[in-house]
Amino acid sequence: MAHVQKRTTQTGAVRYVVKWRTPDGKGRSKGGFATKKAAEDYATTVEYNANRGTSFDPKAGGFAFRQAAGEWLASRHDLKPRTHAEYANLLRPKTTGSLAIRALSIDATFGGYPLNAVTRKQISEWVRALTAAGKKPSTVRHAYFVVRMVLAQAVVDGRLTTNPADYVKLPTERSNAGGTPGVVDDPDMFLTAEQVTALVDVTPWPYNVLVHLAAWSGLRAAELAGLQVGDVELPAVAMNPNARPKPGTLRVERTVIAIDGKPTYDTPKTKGSRRRVPLTPATVAVLRDYLVVHPRGAEPMAPLFPAMRLVAAKRTGLRATDADGKRIGPKAEDALAALSVDEAEARLTLDWDTVLRHPTFYKAVYRPAVLRANLAGATLPPVLKFHALRHTYASLCVAAGIPPLELARFMGHAKVTTTLGVYAHLFEDDHADAMAALGAMATPATGENVVRLRLG
Repeated sequence: MAHVQKRTTQTGAVRYVVKWRTPDGKGRSKGGFATKKAAEDYATTVEYNANRGTSFDPKAGGFAFRQAAGEWLASRHDLKPRTHAEYANLLRPKTTGSLAIRALSIDATFGGYPLNAVTRKQISEWVRALTAAGKKPSTVRHAYFVVRMVLAQAVVDGRLTTNPADYVKLPTERSNAGGTPGVVDDPDMFLTAEQVTALVDVTPWPYNVLVHLAAWSGLRAAELAGLQVGDVELPAVAMNPNARPKPGTLRVERTVIAIDGKPTYDTPKTKGSRRRVPLTPATVAVLRDYLVVHPRGAEPMAPLFPAMRLVAAKRTGLRATDADGKRIGPKAEDALAALSVDEAEARLTLDWDTVLRHPTFYKAVYRPAVLRANLAGATLPPVLKFHALRHTYASLCVAAGIPPLELARFMGHAKVTTTLGVYAHLFEDDHADAMAALGAMATPATGENVVRLRLG
């Protein structure tokens, strides 16, 4: 270990000497340092080089975080396109959103700082500010890990001796305030079969098929957008009306992600996400009818669901204004929710050659459909998220008695423990049947309600 010694020359000048031992045990020293800080910097360099086997230059820590982040991302050839795009989005300067949120972005917080000026305290305060701003724990953790990876690369490259992002306390994953970490137990995340039907009925074609499929197959939004016609495997129509129909199947082979704003096919989220999902007879019938009218239903590689854009409403020439003359009117989703299903469908221009962008579908079709369903008398949660349809599928499967291991496979979970953890409350049981069966095993074969004791 290197250490610094203070020396006074014959002329009375103070100088500092750094002493250390090489790996082979030989003593080394270097003197002539006019300040203690200069000597300590050199000692740090010696220790770093000895421990890491690489060169360290304290001056290299003056490299800006923004530049280091750019170099780090450019070097990550191992990342999937989806992950690379997510990291790039997190690291680039933000030009949208409120000023407060933009000020908390990675670039605004650390971008202009030299690497050696970033401290653990600064990172900890940034994490706390993100949490206070209402960011979900998963969002905060994801942003933090990107910062930590950039700084870890700086350590490897000899620009820092230690990673200031180490030992920062992070918010725990919770589904809602006061909930159990990792458990989805919010009642607003689960619909009944009747509520699903009500939502499907008020969704314009062809996206009513997508909503039905989301609730009855459990696919993620990006997986639904990535479906192609050839991924739908439907059984042959049974000649015997009394025969039990075979289930159809959906093959999950790809997802859709946005790279530079353009929807692009990508591989599934994990290895377990590539799967085959069995379909109910009702869903088979829905898809069979849909493919008959699908303009490219005979082409296996055609998108199952088309891209779309919303046609602007016709101007009436009338303008509602407030007392100051500013134009007023309902929010876009409220205006679309007030349309009938046929009117909403007429406002859509479909592109059957392009994959669906989920954000466009969510704003122009899904959110208005949720509001429209409630206007029609349904009792859907007003803020029903699209991902709630995946949770709904899980709850319906549990109610149908599908074992956890099978459910995990259907949903694309890598481990059954994930399924059991996320949906723990769905598997609650009073164990009456199990205890009755267990008790029956203890009943004597003689019929006597007596346990015979062995004597002697």
